[in-house]
Amino acid sequence: MKLPALPLPLSTIALIAALALGTLDYHSAGWLLFGLGALAWIAVDGKRLTSSDRHGLTPALALLAYPALAGAQASAAVTFALAVHALVVFLILMSRHLASDIAQPFSHQKGISRSI
Repeated sequence: MKLPALPLPLSTIALIAALALGTLDYHSAGWLLFGLGALAWIAVDGKRLTSSDRHGLTPALALLAYPALAGAQASAAVTFALAVHALVVFLILMSRHLASDIAQPFSHQKGISRSI
């Protein structure tokens, strides 16, 4: 029996939970899920960027979860690196989306007669 596909990648689910736990001051459990989410993204989702995480949620959630977990000890360098990474993933996804839009011909409209 095949398991149904999750609506979000495993890494995104772990980072959402880490963000929630960090917001609720459960930092130890939040860091554990942050680490699991990061490892899942590197091991599984990073290889299939467009198929598993079509919207680039994982890097954006990592950017949100890190300051929530680190609090006042959040490193500006780590936050900046996460922001740059999220921006690069966003640009990759947008360029692939735009490339697929440009590749589609303009004559795919149904109902237009060719004899006009």
